[in-house]
Amino acid sequence: MNILLINPFQSLNINRYMHRQYPVANVTPYYLASLIPPNHQVEIIDESRQQINFDQPAELVCISTLTVNANHSYRIADAFRRRGCQVILGGPHASALPEEAKQHCDAVVIGSAEAVMAQVVSDAESRKLQDYYHNRQPSELPAHIVGRAVSSWQTSILASRGCELQCSFCSSQNIFGKFYLQRPLEMVLADIEATDTKYINFLDDNFYGASPQAHAYYDEILKAVARKGITWLAQVRLPILTDDILSKFRDSNCAGFLIGFESINPDNSRDVGKKVDVDFFLSEIERIHAKKIGVVGSFIFGFDEDTPETIDNTIDFCIESRMELAAFSLLTPYPGTRIYQEMKEQGRILSYNWDDYNCDKVVFKPKNFTPQELAEHKLRAVKRFYTWSSIYKRMKFGMNYNTFNLCLKPNLLRKFALTSCDETLCTLNPKEPLAHA
Repeated sequence: MNILLINPFQSLNINRYMHRQYPVANVTPYYLASLIPPNHQVEIIDESRQQINFDQPAELVCISTLTVNANHSYRIADAFRRRGCQVILGGPHASALPEEAKQHCDAVVIGSAEAVMAQVVSDAESRKLQDYYHNRQPSELPAHIVGRAVSSWQTSILASRGCELQCSFCSSQNIFGKFYLQRPLEMVLADIEATDTKYINFLDDNFYGASPQAHAYYDEILKAVARKGITWLAQVRLPILTDDILSKFRDSNCAGFLIGFESINPDNSRDVGKKVDVDFFLSEIERIHAKKIGVVGSFIFGFDEDTPETIDNTIDFCIESRMELAAFSLLTPYPGTRIYQEMKEQGRILSYNWDDYNCDKVVFKPKNFTPQELAEHKLRAVKRFYTWSSIYKRMKFGMNYNTFNLCLKPNLLRKFALTSCDETLCTLNPKEPLAHA
């Protein structure tokens, strides 16, 4: 069969310039392609890089959905079905709302694809697709899977899948199950050896893990990266960053990492799923910077205990800590999360138009703001983080990264994107219909 794997375009709004200059290669379609038996012809279409040709021959079309691009994914699916193609929908959104997704496809893959992809392809070949394929939680990752993809400036590598945390705003464990699995070490080392870009971006939810066994696994990865002389980035958790581990990171060319602080308001600890302590955060960032490693912080605004002061204090904290970059999102109750179910039961969801679920619009009723106030206050606060004075204060030299390429330029790209933004970017469009409520 001719099989198309489609990664639909996702609107980027405030980050649009950043992601054009620093695109992160998506491993998912390559990962899925490696699960398909080799006797089939597979083509991967990343819509952020190429247009979809709806007339090209295809017996099976597989589309991975996120909530923010769900409506667009459905339009793609409908177009292919009108041409007689069999269409599969999977990914977080289709897994969370399979009955909705089924309206636009022949079958829905719910959860991870490791154990069902071969069966899906076999059923499609005989045109006997089931309506739903429920994947069991994987106990191991197949040895042959591909966990590597390349963009213009970096190579994305997946070493492990899964997460040990249970945050209320995250859909991962509710949809895919609670597990933490590592790819065969020799496969990851081969990916590193084959890398010819200046940077590696590890896509693991929690790089380096939280156990001695995980540490031993990642130590071998760090040695391989160091031997190759490649600069790397990852997402890590603060609790694992002992001085010894930070030294290992520094010595293996770590430029910096993303840390999910989520909130600096201690009253949000329940929803964030972790302890919130501003003084501790400040001391930890100082300790990381002392090892010449950069910090990108991730923050969410709109928890029930948040106020305008919380948002302003968060920006003050980010500037005071001199973190290189920060990502600020509005709380978005994605289908499949605990917080979505709670807000739906409370009648607090304002929009079921998935196009609004881009983390820049308020799609629920906040406790201490009107929706418009929360969106506008967040946008004004984020602009303050990217003022000239803030960028200048946060600049550092003599670090483990190129100051222009990984600090100044990304800050300027976000500053310029924000300059053209106004409050209407962050408001719900009343002319848009509520989709699939």
